[in-house]
Amino acid sequence: MPPFYFGTNFKMHQTPAVSAAFLHDLYQLTTDLDSTQLFLIPPFTSLPGLQAKGRIWIGAQNMHFADEGEYTGEISPAMLDALGLDLVLLGHAERRRHFGETDEHLNRKVKAALAHGLRVLLCVGETATDKYYHVERETVARQLKIALHDVTPADIDRLLVAYEPVWSIGTDGQPATVPAVTHTLEQIHATLGELFPGATIPVVYGGSVNVDNCAEYATLPLLDGLFVGRAARTVDGFVQVLRRALGARA
Repeated sequence: MPPFYFGTNFKMHQTPAVSAAFLHDLYQLTTDLDSTQLFLIPPFTSLPGLQAKGRIWIGAQNMHFADEGEYTGEISPAMLDALGLDLVLLGHAERRRHFGETDEHLNRKVKAALAHGLRVLLCVGETATDKYYHVERETVARQLKIALHDVTPADIDRLLVAYEPVWSIGTDGQPATVPAVTHTLEQIHATLGELFPGATIPVVYGGSVNVDNCAEYATLPLLDGLFVGRAARTVDGFVQVLRRALGARA
């Protein structure tokens, strides 16, 4: 049975001590979950002090595409590789919105990360404007086709996709309906199948996921896991949502 993927992306202000305590406590509370792949994505300053424990991957929140160069303040894939990280988050909506990241930028980042042996968690999702004009499917298809252009089939075993509707994340986000999520997930899987025929690429969902709605998302046949924000930023919250989702899938 394939694993159920479940993780969270911490806020930028979280300190190394808080990140380390979270990892320690989460490991202690999830030792029984053999078929679940957990992941934590803390700020860069926390990464040197963290190592993957058991079934918990540690990831970075971003990465530059160049190994070296005049990019003051950036983090290269070689630097992440040297830390022994398990994955890197690329294409988060906040990076696209606040820092102008394009699908072309992400294509360079994805290929650089894969070349260094890192797993990639690639975020895709439509904006509120896309939703208004009913082009959700076209948006995610474009994002995937450009970001994954020239990625070889040999590398896709280290690829995961996170579907996060931009209008559904953040403090003002609204939970998406199950039919709406399913509608766009169908396009994501169709596009991945077009790009990599016969391959199985895990797809997780994030967007105002909480303890009240996680079960209905977790049981969707087109989903392989959940990428949870605010509801999983405490260990107790993380475990509560996780176990509710797993219970629904049992």
